[in-house]
Amino acid sequence: MNDFNLLMEFLENNLLADNLIADAAKKLGISDYHLKRTFIFVAGISLSEYIKTRRLVLANEELAGGAPVTDVAFKYGYNSVEGFSRAF
Repeated sequence: MNDFNLLMEFLENNLLADNLIADAAKKLGISDYHLKRTFIFVAGISLSEYIKTRRLVLANEELAGGAPVTDVAFKYGYNSVEGFSRAF
């Protein structure tokens, strides 16, 4: 379980990284495939869904704080405001 805590800490500290899953797998010394399979087994949701949800939570906090929608959308990896809006 210590590896899972390490993973969660790494994910939280690097949520905006482009290659987050690959970097996390490398950090733990396992393949992307095994990381994804293990995560869904332990957490009950896919790793990509977890990352997407966490990014949206952080984006929501920034929007609530008055940040411009366009800036937040691009910061969290969306190519358009429309795509960002659909994600919510």
